[in-house]
Amino acid sequence: MLNLGLIEYARAMDVQRKVHREVTCGNSCDTLIVCEHPPVITFGRASKKSSLLVSEKAIRERGIEFCLTDRGGDVTYHGPGQAVFYPVFDLKGLKKDLHFFLRLLEESVIRPLRENFGLNAYRRQGMTGVWVGPYKVGFIGIGVRNWVTYHGISLNISVDIDPFSLIRPCGLDLKVGTMSNFFKDEISFKKICDMIVENIKQLVCEKGSFDEFLREPED
Repeated sequence: MLNLGLIEYARAMDVQRKVHREVTCGNSCDTLIVCEHPPVITFGRASKKSSLLVSEKAIRERGIEFCLTDRGGDVTYHGPGQAVFYPVFDLKGLKKDLHFFLRLLEESVIRPLRENFGLNAYRRQGMTGVWVGPYKVGFIGIGVRNWVTYHGISLNISVDIDPFSLIRPCGLDLKVGTMSNFFKDEISFKKICDMIVENIKQLVCEKGSFDEFLREPED
């Protein structure tokens, strides 16, 4: 695992590219990068202009940067208090199935939210991400080259969710939430990150099917 702490999005991308090259060439083992970002709105390969609800100038005046990326998906927001996980994994040694990998990332967040925090975390049929009640709290956008993954999943823990109102997250009209909405006491950012890291490790070792989870009824 590589913990970058609070790091600018562009710098984290540079780290991902370097690690991706090393993993692809066989000079490094699979690496999970963990970090959080200063306020930034990122655009994926499927982003549309209509996903911005206000002008770029108005957003920059709030101290929020912009960054184009080569991940899948539409527009999203990152900020302090949001945990971000970038798995640079060689799927040739895991399972050459992107659907499986997306379900693995979702499950790595769903399990601790349910088992350790008692939240009704779930996935929605046909939609990528993690929900608690009506709120989306986990966002996924990945990239894959030579079957080696990069980009990943983010979880809102204590992030200010107001900037999400400036965009249509994932190009959809979503209710966005954060874990701190559901608890009166402060939540340990590090503790949750550690839980998710351990769940990713466990799920990678299991290499199982997630079909059973996809059959769960929606809340």
